[in-house]
Amino acid sequence: MTQTTSKRAQTVHFVGAAVRGQGHLKTNQPCQDAWQVASEAGATVACVCDGAGSAKHSDQGAKKLSQMVCDNLLNYVLAQPSAVIAEPELVNQLCDTLAQCRKALANQGPLNDYHATLCGLVQHQQQNLVFHLGDGLIIGINPDDWQDFIVSEPENGDFAETTYFFTLDDWQSHLRVMCAPARYKIWFLMSDGCASFAAKTHPYAPDLKFLKPVHSYLASVDSELASQALMATLDDPRTHSITQDDKTLVWLYNSSLAV
Repeated sequence: MTQTTSKRAQTVHFVGAAVRGQGHLKTNQPCQDAWQVASEAGATVACVCDGAGSAKHSDQGAKKLSQMVCDNLLNYVLAQPSAVIAEPELVNQLCDTLAQCRKALANQGPLNDYHATLCGLVQHQQQNLVFHLGDGLIIGINPDDWQDFIVSEPENGDFAETTYFFTLDDWQSHLRVMCAPARYKIWFLMSDGCASFAAKTHPYAPDLKFLKPVHSYLASVDSELASQALMATLDDPRTHSITQDDKTLVWLYNSSLAV
């Protein structure tokens, strides 16, 4: 399954796509990535979740997690009387949402059947709050200087191709949160499959030869063309030799943020 959509609401623009990897196509398995963006009245929440290949219902876990986090955090931000949201309160709301999602999935079956990671961003007024659990990659970029960027790196386990999931007992010890300055108006959230060709490692950094043209094109066309272009880019045969994994990318550009 391929998931794609886009939206241009006032000064907040976003496009997202999730493409099933060649490995899952060959075994007739679903795409185990999911993404969601919720945006209203100057507030935006974006998520990318990557389901574990070893968990039989991880696609459902990733989808449930992305939807609940975006919906709950957006509703929380919109309900606040102040334009400034305190970071501890927002983090508490995020943790409550993850606990609610765990409980909902546990009612359906064993939690280890729903393993998924989480990459996320909340934008409100002049605030950027990044949250991250497990692998995947989050990159914020200053559009006035592409050498000025901020990265939330993946957290991998002790063994190759292992990471941490919101369904584990010690999930809270692996949840990372940081505030980012308002000058970072461009954001890329991606699963590790996409990161394998969209970012550099050691140290982690955006691959400007890939991400800069993607941003320039998505910002210049209408929603339908943007969605089609991002899906085609992720499903380009040249990526098949790099990764067999599912590939998900969310691009968000908030031109209203003041520095």
